[in-house]
Amino acid sequence: MESVSVSHVGVSAGRYEYPFEIIVKGEGNINKVKATFKAFFKTRRTVFSGYGNPYQCHHGKMEIKELGGGRFSITSRGTCVQVYLKDELERFAEHLLQNRLITGNKDETEWTDIIAEYMKQYEKTSSRKNPVFV
Repeated sequence: MESVSVSHVGVSAGRYEYPFEIIVKGEGNINKVKATFKAFFKTRRTVFSGYGNPYQCHHGKMEIKELGGGRFSITSRGTCVQVYLKDELERFAEHLLQNRLITGNKDETEWTDIIAEYMKQYEKTSSRKNPVFV
């Protein structure tokens, strides 16, 4: 790897795009470079922002150009969308209850309170100075 450059573009609330370019140098051709980076570009990841907010990310379509001298440019426009954890937890609790995967006599209000308490604790402990990949 010779260099990496990444930009940050706010598209809308909770949605960001990351145009990037990776320059690699080595033996081979465009097909070998594509095969080498294919798994990386297929992978979706959950990342946590510096504030602890989860985002679902994918790399976008890979484009490769031969630069000459065994050098190749790999470009793409990655996208990250914020995961609204409270909403996801509420849907998950509803799924568990509807499918009888958990037992108990908690009503919807009790589950809302449990999720609210969890979110308070999550917000206290999830603030990160550096993004974390999952």
